[in-house]
Amino acid sequence: MKMSADGARSAQRRIVGLLAAALFILVFGGCSQEYKFRGTPYDPVIPAPAIRGVNLDNTPFDLAELGARVKVVFFGYTFCPDVCPITLANMKGVYEALPEAARAETAFVFVTVDPERDTPERLAAYVGAFNPTFYGVQLNTDELTRVKQDYGVYAEKRYLEASQSAADYLIDHTAFVYIIDKENNLREIFAHDAPKGDIAADVAYLAGR
Repeated sequence: MKMSADGARSAQRRIVGLLAAALFILVFGGCSQEYKFRGTPYDPVIPAPAIRGVNLDNTPFDLAELGARVKVVFFGYTFCPDVCPITLANMKGVYEALPEAARAETAFVFVTVDPERDTPERLAAYVGAFNPTFYGVQLNTDELTRVKQDYGVYAEKRYLEASQSAADYLIDHTAFVYIIDKENNLREIFAHDAPKGDIAADVAYLAGR
């Protein structure tokens, strides 16, 4: 009987040891795992190209001067019939899904690809209807050409055949959301209609670093 009791105690100690080891791996091993981004990551990360223009309140805008915040940048125009309202609504949802602390560490930036019609006043009305804390940026023609090239944005006018006015056109454009970290590096891109929970999770992670 004595041997049996000793054997039971020995087996019990082994089980406790195995459980402790498993707990250690779960806690400390999990902490060492690299965070997996949900979008398409830049590998390696690259410095975010400059964006300089005029904000919707008619003040100068410089992406680099947003400081140590996560930047969520997307391109579009106010006359857009479909993609741009969807994008802005999705970004509104991302903002609302962020913890309050992460919101303070994040800047949402809408850059118009139609500076001829999208004045700061029009941007203020349009972007502000989705979220008054968002930036709405107008660039001059040369700056927009450079920014489009640097960010890989396609945006070209498509004139309406039935119209007699040069002002009646749509703009065919790509619709990506660019995530820039606090150190001003491009980290990843998302489709404009990606799940807001995925975007919010990555933004919150970068905001908390």
